[in-house]
Amino acid sequence: MWFVEWLHYFKHRFSRVPSRRQLQAQVEAYQQTLQSREKQQQSLYRVISKIRASLDLDVIFQTTTKETCKLLRTDRIAVYRFDDNWGGEFVHDFEFSEPSWDEVWDQKTVWDDTYLQDHKGGRYARNEPFFIDDVHNCTLSQCHLDILIQYHINSFATAPIFVGQKLWGILGAYQHFGPRHWTELEIQFLSQVATQLGFAVKQANLLAQAHQKAQEIQAISDQQEILLNLIAEIRESLDLDVLFKTTVKEVRKVLRTDRVGIFQFEAGSHYCTGEFVAENVLPEYDSAIAVRIQDRCFGERYAVNYQKGRMQVLSDVYSANLSDCHISILEKFQVKAQIIIPLTQRGVLWGLLCIHQCRGPRDWIASDLQFVRQLAAQFTVALEHASMLAQIKSQADQLTQTVRSLEVVNSQLEQLSHLDALTQVPNRRYFNSKLEQEWTRLQRNQQPLALIMIDVDYFKRFNDGFGHLAGDRCLQSIAQAVKDVLQRPVDELCRYGGEEFAVILPETDHQGATHIVRNIQQAVQKLAISVPEPFPPPTPFVTVSLGIAVQVPNSESTIHNLIDQADEALYIAKRKGRNTWVVYAEKSR
Repeated sequence: MWFVEWLHYFKHRFSRVPSRRQLQAQVEAYQQTLQSREKQQQSLYRVISKIRASLDLDVIFQTTTKETCKLLRTDRIAVYRFDDNWGGEFVHDFEFSEPSWDEVWDQKTVWDDTYLQDHKGGRYARNEPFFIDDVHNCTLSQCHLDILIQYHINSFATAPIFVGQKLWGILGAYQHFGPRHWTELEIQFLSQVATQLGFAVKQANLLAQAHQKAQEIQAISDQQEILLNLIAEIRESLDLDVLFKTTVKEVRKVLRTDRVGIFQFEAGSHYCTGEFVAENVLPEYDSAIAVRIQDRCFGERYAVNYQKGRMQVLSDVYSANLSDCHISILEKFQVKAQIIIPLTQRGVLWGLLCIHQCRGPRDWIASDLQFVRQLAAQFTVALEHASMLAQIKSQADQLTQTVRSLEVVNSQLEQLSHLDALTQVPNRRYFNSKLEQEWTRLQRNQQPLALIMIDVDYFKRFNDGFGHLAGDRCLQSIAQAVKDVLQRPVDELCRYGGEEFAVILPETDHQGATHIVRNIQQAVQKLAISVPEPFPPPTPFVTVSLGIAVQVPNSESTIHNLIDQADEALYIAKRKGRNTWVVYAEKSR
């Protein structure tokens, strides 16, 4: 009896030991997971490269949604942006879906989720992704489910998009044709793309702000130029008709508006009657010139305020609670938005400077209002011949400041074009220019020029082991460490390409360059950036290989020879086993 029990015990015990086939299946599954992760990282790198290829938001959104949609093989990828109240709308999407569904998404771009509004972003504010395999078989609220059904969504995965520390929006993957099981790798991939999209949006916003600032400064500069021209004409001519006609044309162009006119009240009409004496208007709109306008409401109720300097600014005439008679006059000239400012002569209301937008409402910006005020002041000067010298000096000072500001912005934009976005050191374009400049200078002075080429050892394996984000941080740390080594202002570190850097050392011989190289190696070693396991080098930390070339520039050589020599020395250093440096030596030596 005990023997039978013993057999049952061992049969039960060994029945739980995996068979050889089961073990092989587990190994194959693990290998497949590793391959999937590697493919995911490669796909992520391709998507990141394409996202970073542009600073135009529309192009960035289009690239992100299209590439992610293809890689995840889902029906739709969409970018959702939050507004200030935590509602929001879809700003871009890419789909492989039915045309009828596109019509729904085109018509319903605004999606206000009350849960997200009440909880200020909810889980997304905590940087958490969210996914549902089957919306019809989960615990979603009925209102949430109703919205998903309106958009024909049967399954979804979403990841937050942060711009800096602020939750900006959501990157969503949507399945229309039915349920879908979202794998952990797919969720990670979507989150990584959302992170990179946040970086791209931040860079695009910074560039857009710089461009907008430059455009605003340029617009102000154009406005100031008109003011100065007006001042000059006031000093040279007393013909107001010519002055007005010339000025309204330039003002309409610089403000990019539809009509600019100068309205003069009839003497003795108590500001109830008058006509436009000068106008510049686009051809598609009716002219107001010489049209006699009568408005008793203005004379009886509003003239006294304009006499005191009132300025009327209307972004939309239909939402300004204007009287019916006022609306009737504005409709006669197709006015949808306007700026009205008084013109005085000897302290008496003479007329009005009118800026009209006819194609639709317009939000007038501060620089527009400031310009119109300045313009009206100059017209008043023309009418009164007073305070001319003070006005000229004031406008000239403003123009000088504007030009200086524009020069600063242009200089900043020029600097950005020569910087590597990742490491914030000069790029290859700047390297070529700087090396050519130093070569020419040192050829004239007959002094040595040293060039050091630096390559991060086994960087591809580092990227494969830790991912491209870790690789980016590695390059940033090395670049900063090398910059700290360089003490002279004339020494320049540049990113040559990929994981390669170049150091330009003017007026430096072999001994000086060797000293710098030793310091660079020590600085990189102090970073102690760990490498993935297993890793070929004997050191557990990231290292660099360096090649040195030194020449006294002359007419028989070029900067390309110097670069080739440094490259050859770097190649020899890497061939020796890396984590070392080599000084280029000619064969005759």
